[in-house]
Amino acid sequence: MREYEIYVIREEIANTYYGLETKLYQLFKENRAAQGNLKEITDKQIQFIIGAINYDQLQVYLNKELEHKEAYSFTNNKHYIIMDEENSQAGLYIHEDYITLYSEGGYDAEACFFEALRRFHPYFLAMEFSQGRYGWLKPLKSLDVVQHS
Repeated sequence: MREYEIYVIREEIANTYYGLETKLYQLFKENRAAQGNLKEITDKQIQFIIGAINYDQLQVYLNKELEHKEAYSFTNNKHYIIMDEENSQAGLYIHEDYITLYSEGGYDAEACFFEALRRFHPYFLAMEFSQGRYGWLKPLKSLDVVQHS
């Protein structure tokens, strides 16, 4: 099973750390293992860099975005996508400061959630600590790819 923690990163932090996602990931990883004074310090650093999640607005948005999917359901404030044919399932839960996404099997179900979240907010950072994977749901662009002459 894959478990992602997904945070909204404040815009100025996201722009500053574009290309330096490893540093953000290391902070969150260090915080998970920290105790005592180091835990307090890393908690404060994380609170400084994360943005607020509008819980009610995101719940309504996800329901509206995903309700047309046959495999989607919403029960007890948890969102589920179960795609039996693709052997893919995922569940999403919105906490006060972050989102947890659980998935197993293929990647189709989690991709549906990632795509919906990507459209909702441009600065989501997803981290999967057991495999050391992390990244922006919507990659930021530091330069225009197309330049006009």
